[in-house]
Amino acid sequence: MYGISLSHILERAKNTDEVIIVGAGTRGRELLACFEKEQSVSVKHLFDNNENLIGSSIRNVKVVRPYKIQEVKCIYVISVDEVKSREELRLQLEHLGIMRDDVALYCDRDYDYLANLDEKYYKDVLQLMYYEEFGKRINWENPVTYNEKINWEKLYLRDARRTRLADKFLVRDWVREQIGERHLTKLYGVWDDPEDIDFDALPDAFVLKLNNGSDRNIIVKDKSQINREEICKQLKIWKESNYVYTMLEPHYKDIVPKIICEEYLVGLAESVYDYDIFCFQGKPVYIHCLKGSHKPECRASFYNKKWEMMPFSHAYPKDEIAPKPEKLDEMLELSRILCKDFKHVRVDWYNLPDGRVLFSEMTFMAWGGLRRFVPDEWDTIFGNMI
Repeated sequence: MYGISLSHILERAKNTDEVIIVGAGTRGRELLACFEKEQSVSVKHLFDNNENLIGSSIRNVKVVRPYKIQEVKCIYVISVDEVKSREELRLQLEHLGIMRDDVALYCDRDYDYLANLDEKYYKDVLQLMYYEEFGKRINWENPVTYNEKINWEKLYLRDARRTRLADKFLVRDWVREQIGERHLTKLYGVWDDPEDIDFDALPDAFVLKLNNGSDRNIIVKDKSQINREEICKQLKIWKESNYVYTMLEPHYKDIVPKIICEEYLVGLAESVYDYDIFCFQGKPVYIHCLKGSHKPECRASFYNKKWEMMPFSHAYPKDEIAPKPEKLDEMLELSRILCKDFKHVRVDWYNLPDGRVLFSEMTFMAWGGLRRFVPDEWDTIFGNMI
């Protein structure tokens, strides 16, 4: 059983004759209140097994024991937080003869939900994530677009190399072997436990990050101003959180979490561009030039290898023409070396003011296959290159 968001629940509810909320606790009452705001949606009953609630009314909706609604099209929305209770209610509805397609689970699809979800429901969850972003369903039998193929790979492609190269610590050795140490940021330390970090031995400015996911960085510009206890607390949370349960990208699952400390690149978020090079069939093809280093206000534009601006965008609003990087040819050649064994990978770089070309990361599933191309036709063009 998989969870769907409130917007999708409301859409389904508007196209059915009766709506039943299964669970009269906090989450069920929350959903009922949301339905009240939608004049086109009315709830027939609240189902619950609690004898103390049966026969009572909540917001003028009666609480009753579960049963099968006859002769009308009905959706049964399970609305409880506890994973075990969700499964028990699903089985109870099944035993009453209620079809699986008529049952939905309302939840926020948060980390705990995805971490406890049976893998046999991953396809359903990915379908819903995709639908909520694109308003259409994935063609699993014949995926065509870039985003369709990325989501198809989540279910059907397993490649141990991806786990190694998505690991922000292990990938350093591989990059060193392929193109040399000079293209790596300085490494100050690596630890299994945040409590082992010797802050006194670190320079005044540095970056702490987890190796097991995206956006798990702590930028320290002045060591004297930090709260070491709070930093260790945040690192511990990230260390114990498996990034696979964000967008179900399978290559993150088996990464052994490490804490690494690297040099602080001055001005990175403010004035240094990110050059994310999309590679297909072992060749660099397009450069996604980002200004703002993945911040919410980030702007970006695509360029071909001649540094001609392309007429499409992806994930971020399109920006004005950016200056051609001094070391573009070098970044393209380095990307060719790193991508040569893959049908598709994105290789990310920094071309710093001091002339260095530094490797950032390798990304096999850009935005988890859940961001639009504008115009939409480029989703198919990118898909055809995989």
